[in-house]
Amino acid sequence: MARSELAVGIDLGGTNMTVGVVDRRGKLHGRARKKTKAHEGRDAVLDRIVSAVDAACAEAKVRPADLEAVGIGAPGPVDHERGVVIAAGNLGWRNVPLGELLRKRLGVRVSVDNDANVAAWGEATVGAGAGCDSLLAVWVGTGVGAGIVVNRSIWRGDLFTAGEIGHVVAFANGMPGSRTVEDFCSRTGVVRSLTTLAGLHPDSLFHRAMARHVEDGKAGPLGSGAIAECYEAGDPLVCEVVHAAADLLGATVANWVTMMSMRTVVLGGGLTEAIGKPWVERVESAARARVFPQAIAPRIAVRMTKLREEAGVLGAAMLAWND
Repeated sequence: MARSELAVGIDLGGTNMTVGVVDRRGKLHGRARKKTKAHEGRDAVLDRIVSAVDAACAEAKVRPADLEAVGIGAPGPVDHERGVVIAAGNLGWRNVPLGELLRKRLGVRVSVDNDANVAAWGEATVGAGAGCDSLLAVWVGTGVGAGIVVNRSIWRGDLFTAGEIGHVVAFANGMPGSRTVEDFCSRTGVVRSLTTLAGLHPDSLFHRAMARHVEDGKAGPLGSGAIAECYEAGDPLVCEVVHAAADLLGATVANWVTMMSMRTVVLGGGLTEAIGKPWVERVESAARARVFPQAIAPRIAVRMTKLREEAGVLGAAMLAWND
């Protein structure tokens, strides 16, 4: 393929990184996935990114030098114009000039943005929001993040923090760890709520799910798939907590819809994709019930992600094409 036909998209997370070789239509031609291993330091992470780019290019049967551009989504606030990651806690980075560092290593133009922004851009260009001028895309997994597209452009804000919906304070007088949308609506927050209430529900399927989780030797909180299984089985405790989380997220979405006057919302992330349609419908119902004015409620559309786990990679590549 000619140089102008391919770009690379990189989804850089605190645990994993995914790299894809993508054409202008959003079609993947090659893919590679590696552990980030942020504890090894910045330069080691950069080495792994370059190695993953080489591997994805090899699968696509193209040389890195043939790429038109590279786009990368990184966690935390990002100065898109300068290509600088301002702060990424799960990487241990502050003011890292990621764009310039990767440009020197790869020899091609590099665009850098926040990971939720690029995932939203992917949905807006080749995903569930294709054809929409404006949208809010919310990702619910370990945390809660969002990206905003306004008039077919990513809206980043003057301080580069636009879309940090998970850090919106929902309960100002709550105890630390019990104040924000992320504290209650993320997978981590849902598991915490279930753990807190489990003692009052000795017959809950949540106990069995936790026992399997421990027996399997899995690290970290219970996964979204296990929560979804308990929910689908109609477990009263799990249904109550999941519904409360969806209602709070819907109320938060309603606030954004009211303030930004946008009618399209895309939901993605591990918890959304595991529970699926019932979660999306519950969030939509809660948002419609709380939006102002009520006359616009029927016009709000909350959609399931189309790109799912590929949203970050495809969005990063489409960002590179757009820039």
